[in-house]
Amino acid sequence: MKTGIFLGLLFVVLLLVEQSFLHALFGSIASTPLMIIAGMIIMQRVGIEEGAAWCIALACLSTNIIPLILAGIGPILILQIFTTRSIYALLGFGITSYVVSAGASLIIGAALSLLFGIHILSAHPYINVFTEFLLLIPGLFLGILLVRSVERSIFTRIAFRRST
Repeated sequence: MKTGIFLGLLFVVLLLVEQSFLHALFGSIASTPLMIIAGMIIMQRVGIEEGAAWCIALACLSTNIIPLILAGIGPILILQIFTTRSIYALLGFGITSYVVSAGASLIIGAALSLLFGIHILSAHPYINVFTEFLLLIPGLFLGILLVRSVERSIFTRIAFRRST
């Protein structure tokens, strides 16, 4: 229950930071996929169900198909390929899942545009996906370092007694 409340508050705070603060910055920093990075870290570190719920909520609120595809393929990748909780597993999971999700969204967007005339992609979708991918890798690295330092500081200050 406490984890769900904390993740809900974290979701709202990070969504506000991404939508209001990051988009006000200049250049490619404005397209940092902060919520996708947080969803990947939560899926690997906290739990698969929580990470999938994070990505589904993000897909519903941002009308982006990439987090929805990530919620579908993320659990399979974590359970079958990237089973450890190391930083290399997170980077591998992040790169693989984002490439597959972005590729699938580009294919779906192009197919909808050609077949039905429905445009769901941005004006320059390939440049946007490539920019987000380049910002995803350092974002995952910095995010996991931040999560590990917070975990370490919390667990060193709180000592659990052994039950006798």
